Amino acid sequence: MSTLLTTLNLFGGLAIFLFGMKLMSDGLQKASGEKLRQLLSVATANRFAATFCGALVTGIIQSSSATTVMVVGFTSAGLLTLYQALGVIFGANIGTTLTAWVVSLFGFSVQISLFALPVIAVGFFVQFIPRFILLRRIGETMVGFGLLFLGLDIMKNAIPADFAQNPQVVAWISKFRPDNLLNLIALIFSGTVLTVILQSSSAVMAMTLTCAAAGIIDFPTACALVLGENIGTTVTANLAAIGASKDARRAALGHFLFNFIGVFWVTCIFHHFVHLIDWLVPGSPYTKETAVLTAVLPYHISAFHTVFNLINTVLMLPFLKQLAKLTLVFIPKTKREDKKEHELIFLSTRFTQTPELALIAVRKEVERMMSFVTKMTDKLIHAVKVDDDKMFERLIEDVKSAEHTTDVLEHKINLYLTTLTHGNLSRHAVAQAFSLFDVLNSIERMGDCGEKIARILEKFHTKQPFMGQDVDDLEEIAKLTKDITKRTRRVLVDFQQPTKQWQTAARCTFVDAIKDEEKLNTMRKQFLRARRERILAGESQATPDSITAYADILNNFERIGDYAMRVNENLLGLRAEDVLKETEEPQTAPQGA
Repeated sequence: MSTLLTTLNLFGGLAIFLFGMKLMSDGLQKASGEKLRQLLSVATANRFAATFCGALVTGIIQSSSATTVMVVGFTSAGLLTLYQALGVIFGANIGTTLTAWVVSLFGFSVQISLFALPVIAVGFFVQFIPRFILLRRIGETMVGFGLLFLGLDIMKNAIPADFAQNPQVVAWISKFRPDNLLNLIALIFSGTVLTVILQSSSAVMAMTLTCAAAGIIDFPTACALVLGENIGTTVTANLAAIGASKDARRAALGHFLFNFIGVFWVTCIFHHFVHLIDWLVPGSPYTKETAVLTAVLPYHISAFHTVFNLINTVLMLPFLKQLAKLTLVFIPKTKREDKKEHELIFLSTRFTQTPELALIAVRKEVERMMSFVTKMTDKLIHAVKVDDDKMFERLIEDVKSAEHTTDVLEHKINLYLTTLTHGNLSRHAVAQAFSLFDVLNSIERMGDCGEKIARILEKFHTKQPFMGQDVDDLEEIAKLTKDITKRTRRVLVDFQQPTKQWQTAARCTFVDAIKDEEKLNTMRKQFLRARRERILAGESQATPDSITAYADILNNFERIGDYAMRVNENLLGLRAEDVLKETEEPQTAPQGA
């Protein structure tokens, strides 16, 4: 019964540790989610910058799994190349060693009960302070930090002081010491399996440190488990890459290969490497005195973890390109790679560990959806004036296919966004998500308008109701509509960071969008009036059906412009009426004076 209670207490402490780790990571991501994206953009510079960014981001959010999932997602979203992604992953392996040092420094040398509960108390009540969003994020992080160490304290206290001296325990543990290659591989495998089960190398590291400090496992055994944890942590990214683009899967595979190769060469010189760490770090990790063991062994294990990852990164960094090529051997390139129009490409990876950053991939997917509207308007320009029947049919089918794609993508992105908004998002991120719901609806309606134009052209193609100037006018309004959709698509990419420069550029872009939308409205009215005059003058023959069809085509082009304006308003956070009023006020002020 006592053994069962001890085991349950140990796992209860582990559960609190894991929950604290998640809370702390989520709070840090919310506080710095946008900054993390900016930081990762530095990774495009070179392999050293990429490695540094990977280490820094992982050190900030305290989760190598979150970083690698983010990297896999960004690679899937086209924000990082395979080469850049592997560099960031190299750095993530260094950054994750910080957790072990934090636990070693505070978890064993300081009385946790003195600060864990006060930190939780302050962090919890700080979250109720209104208006100060950053303070709430810091509060959430503090609660997670406190719970993390509270869980560690529970795990420490769950193990009886004389547990390691029990003869049966000593006899059982001696079987698993890495005295030979078979036992070493078994321990590495055990560390891997534990990490896969718990989905957190930090949690397994905390367990390893706790058991080592209690004298249950010795220094070499703990080092073998640490090697296994390094392989096990790669599974999270590989699971996240299932169904993602091939480059994303290659990045995840590269993470596994990098860690596996590192573990392989250390296994070959395992005992020499352990002696190196023993030489580098003061104190003996083989003492039987509990107090000395608690003070010395955690630092030895943390040093082993850090030195291993540092040396492995230094050795592998010059061969980054070769590692990228090796991933191509397992996942070869194809001529038509990832050409799935109706599938989500940028959201094919699960961003559950980094929901704040998922919005970046959502925008990328929405931009891709907008690209189909731009292609649609381009096809309509050619369909208006083409003479060849087969070419006309192909253009009309392309427009219908593009419209169907926008329908499917709108549905899938909506589902993803709905799931995302039910997650643990910041208020700013929730506002962005709801804005994107309206953007999706507007883009889908633009696709509907394009399809209506295609069906009208298809219906009247053989009757040739539009001749001469009619065709020229339709082509002109179609070209202007295409320019409007192209600008709207660029807005999705260019305007994401709310800085002063962002606001200035956004306002200029929005003013241009208003001018084009007004020009489109004027053009529609002008063309309708001009055609009516041509018909009355006998210059153009027209039936009642063709008159209605011509008006419907112009109206649908104009509606595309209206929906594009609505997309601009949502993305830029501006309203046409407000901007127009502000531009009119300086002109009317002198007259009132």
